[in-house]
Amino acid sequence: MLTLLQQQLEATYRVRAPAIEPFLVTGAQLDEVMGEDRRPADEWVLVREADDGLDLAVWIDEDHRAALEAAGTPARALDRCFGALCAAVEGISHFLLLVERSRRDEPVRLLELEAQAEVDKFVVARLHRPERAAEWHARLFRDARLQPDLSEDETSRYVEAGRLAAGLCADLGRHPHTGALLDDLRRFWRASGAHRMERMRALAA
Repeated sequence: MLTLLQQQLEATYRVRAPAIEPFLVTGAQLDEVMGEDRRPADEWVLVREADDGLDLAVWIDEDHRAALEAAGTPARALDRCFGALCAAVEGISHFLLLVERSRRDEPVRLLELEAQAEVDKFVVARLHRPERAAEWHARLFRDARLQPDLSEDETSRYVEAGRLAAGLCADLGRHPHTGALLDDLRRFWRASGAHRMERMRALAA
């Protein structure tokens, strides 16, 4: 399922990246790096700058991955394990944007990474079940709850990322057909980080 979701996001934005599977780590490997007392999370993307680019590792909760495999398709996962789907899309979204910015030799801020992941969750859901777009928007941006053990900075960043993504995703509803929506998303993806953030802030105002 992770491969399928990556392929969908790559097709959405017309980008190519290495397959995410070789970058996946186990929970035990994650503990070695972050410690067993790390805060609970559904996914982690670990990044380290290297002389020739970035070292990346991705962890997605094993129970979520099992639920996705049992669902079989993203469309069924929307009904059976929405949270698992969101966790997987978030990890893949971070991975793709980090790879893309490394390729362009451009920076990326944590806020932009989080906002893009929220956009990608909505886009995946909307493309598979467009008739339920209002439901996906409400579940992601109105009804979602943050984990209680986040730091003040993390809470502020996630709240702001959701606010920015909500404005952009609401704006996607103005497109008359899927082709126009995809054209807009591809232009958004190719813009610089500064222009992307400027647009999201304008739409969220």
